[in-house]
Amino acid sequence: MAALPVSSLPAMPAHRFIGAGTPMRDLVRAFPWHTTALGPIDAWPASLRTCVGVVLHAAQPMFLYWGEDLVQVYNDAFAPCFGAGKHPQALGQSGPACWAEAWSTVGPQIAHVRRSGEPQVYANQLLPMLRHGRLQDVYWNYSFTPVFDDHDCVAGVLLVCTETTVQVLAERRRHALDLLGRALLACRSEADVAVAIARCAADHPRDLRSVALLRGEASGTAVSDPDAGLVVIQGAELQLCAELALAFHVSPHAPVDAACRQFLAQFTASVCATLSRLEADRALALAMAESERLHGDLDSTARIKDEFLAMLGHELRNPLAPIVTALKLMKLRGAGAHDGFDTGHEQEVIQRQVDHLVRLVDDLLDVSRLARGKVELRKETMPLADILNRAIEMAAPLIEQKQHRLLVDVPTVRWHGDPARLAQVVANLLNNAARYTPHAGHITLATRVRGADLQILVTDDGNGIPASLMPHIFDLFVQGSRKLDRAKGGLGIGLALAHNLVRMHGGTIQAYSGGEGRGSTFTINLPDSVVAEAVPVPVLVPIAAPAPVDPGPAASGSVRVLVVDDNQDAADSLAELLGALGYEASVAYDPAQAIAAASVSMPQVAILDIGLPGMDGFELAGRLRALPHGAAVTLIALSGYGRADDKARSSAAGFNAHLVKPVNLGDLQTALP
Repeated sequence: MAALPVSSLPAMPAHRFIGAGTPMRDLVRAFPWHTTALGPIDAWPASLRTCVGVVLHAAQPMFLYWGEDLVQVYNDAFAPCFGAGKHPQALGQSGPACWAEAWSTVGPQIAHVRRSGEPQVYANQLLPMLRHGRLQDVYWNYSFTPVFDDHDCVAGVLLVCTETTVQVLAERRRHALDLLGRALLACRSEADVAVAIARCAADHPRDLRSVALLRGEASGTAVSDPDAGLVVIQGAELQLCAELALAFHVSPHAPVDAACRQFLAQFTASVCATLSRLEADRALALAMAESERLHGDLDSTARIKDEFLAMLGHELRNPLAPIVTALKLMKLRGAGAHDGFDTGHEQEVIQRQVDHLVRLVDDLLDVSRLARGKVELRKETMPLADILNRAIEMAAPLIEQKQHRLLVDVPTVRWHGDPARLAQVVANLLNNAARYTPHAGHITLATRVRGADLQILVTDDGNGIPASLMPHIFDLFVQGSRKLDRAKGGLGIGLALAHNLVRMHGGTIQAYSGGEGRGSTFTINLPDSVVAEAVPVPVLVPIAAPAPVDPGPAASGSVRVLVVDDNQDAADSLAELLGALGYEASVAYDPAQAIAAASVSMPQVAILDIGLPGMDGFELAGRLRALPHGAAVTLIALSGYGRADDKARSSAAGFNAHLVKPVNLGDLQTALP
């Protein structure tokens, strides 16, 4: 390779040891050193040149003191440590003049190094510094190293340093918050909290001069003044105590920066949390006192409830007795037969309703007796088939009404227990299965015998049990969501009774369902109760469906009335009454039948039960109005509720009248055209 001419080589800057291209190197190169004790750069000894070169080319903050006057030279890494006000005036200045606020600490340290010729190291040393016009606490890790001149004497001191103010303040404040938290844990009143706050401020004067707890209006009007060292932290800013604030007078030696505000916010949060705890403790104490007072009344309230249920059951029995007696007399005398009128249908209707009332009353009485511990089991040994047949007879009316198919699997074994109570339990399960299974469903009553243990299963393919209801299925008065539909009836006590009666026999009862629309299975387990067993004989018990009601020939020219009610007895009875009044009445037992009948021949009047299953009466009214000629039909609402808002809702839905069950004949005639 050919050598370049001398004239083409780049010119080397003078005083290469200083370097170039950074602010401090340029300042050092341009500084009038001849005005200082160091003299012009060309006259500097080799030891000074070498040391200045090391400082200016170092990435670590470095500072050099040289000569008796301790003239200063520092690098780019150290320049930001001054803050505002000292740099660049500190370059070439003597140490005592530059660091007057900290020289009482630094001066003796440098003097010791110069005398001994030995280095010194300091960790987290506090050196107050004038920064941004304020005397601030600044912490450093630094070392002083002696620098020897050409005559082997200590001519200078080299400082290598790292500022640790952020770390020192963070650790000190963490410790303060820890001590505050411990003190607050012991507080039992707001006065204790105020004492703990004041003590914390007194123990940490380099961070806090004082702390004031502000409540009410004072908390909302206080404002921060950072120049005066006042910082106000509102509890609402932290989404804690709404009407509380802490006013901090910060130490003038600590910078009010983001880290300081975070410390004060954590301080405030600890105080707010403690005050909230104290308020919660007070509320809990009041609640416990109230609970103790209420507990004193609990036994009395329970006794009154039990007495009420017992009284209710007996009072409901009073009107049932003459009804049952009258029915028996009608049957014995053949009432109506000599007058040419057959009252058989009316007797069946009354009998079904009376049987339903009797079951409700019996359940209410049993709830009262169980609650008072008055139920005693009357155990005996008898064929299990007889007990289950009795249960089937009790549930047969509802199963027949809904045209379900019942499959029974009964073993020829003898069972020891209370037969009446077991029949009651199984009947309740069968009634529930029939009630919550759609028309023409399937129900199975099965038994399993394992040694002396008996298991009874009642399974249906009905509505199923929602998962949210399953944990409470055996609780008293618990039922599925009914909304307006009360057709399924019941008081929500049958399963609770079954659970308690099975438990009294030393057994268990569980419910299972795959979810809504997937049917359900109830399993009764009765250990050590079977006396003897034989091979099960499956029996298929067909349940006959009731014959459809024939309203008979309509009188010519009479008003056509459609009665829609899922209670067949109620619908048929009302239709017969309308026929006796001269109207041409027809019935539908569900909304789908009603819409189909009205599509073929729109009635002039439609009496709609509001609590229909699947589609309530309000929605059905809208469907009928939307059919051809539906706008002219007279709609009459039939409901068990007769409050003003119930009638207003019916009117808003397009009904012409609102009748309350049981229907008053005069009101019915007034509503009819």
